[in-house]
Amino acid sequence: MNFGGSVLSPDWPDVESLRLAAESVRELVRRKHEVLVVVGGGGPARRYIEAGRELGGAEALLHELGIGITRLNARLLAMALGELSEPRPPTTFREAVQMMLRGKVPVMGGTVPGHTTDAVAAMAAKATRSSLLVYVTDVDGVYTADPKLDPTARKLERIGVEELVKMVGSRVSPGMRTILDPVAVKVLQQLRIRTVVIGKGEIPRIPLIAEGEKHSGTEILMG
Repeated sequence: MNFGGSVLSPDWPDVESLRLAAESVRELVRRKHEVLVVVGGGGPARRYIEAGRELGGAEALLHELGIGITRLNARLLAMALGELSEPRPPTTFREAVQMMLRGKVPVMGGTVPGHTTDAVAAMAAKATRSSLLVYVTDVDGVYTADPKLDPTARKLERIGVEELVKMVGSRVSPGMRTILDPVAVKVLQQLRIRTVVIGKGEIPRIPLIAEGEKHSGTEILMG
């Protein structure tokens, strides 16, 4: 599961959203689901990246700035989870799997330059052979265009992964804002598991969505 930085830390850490996310994860665990969480960087990450770019930082270093902020956000969600998680976010999928084997919920941030947390979530789902991948964003699904900029944008109840590949393009840059990044979508092409994109208003319903109930977001069809 991926909680976008725009959800948990749009301009500054959103304590209420962090609490809601933690409660949703707790309920999934109560229902006997295994859970791995990835957290994005949000507004603070973009600000650090912008500052680094103005100072002449190399692209790889700008990625590392963003990764650092995602891991701070991951620590906050881990705090909200208390004994269900561990304070230090795993930095590799092997560490995350080992944490799950200890009965804990891994909360990851970024991993390596060039991979956004969208991609990390897809790769984590692959590494753990997950049956469901949920992306929680500040937009309630996949639209034909950015609904914040284009009032004619239409939300898609379903979209094929091949069509999504064409929609998102191919370039990844530090701090980029798309519904899903190109690397993540390429991984989804290979992964072929149930994937949904939902808005933050659906956070309390994630346990029900995980068990097949309807949602107001977008299903990504794997063909």
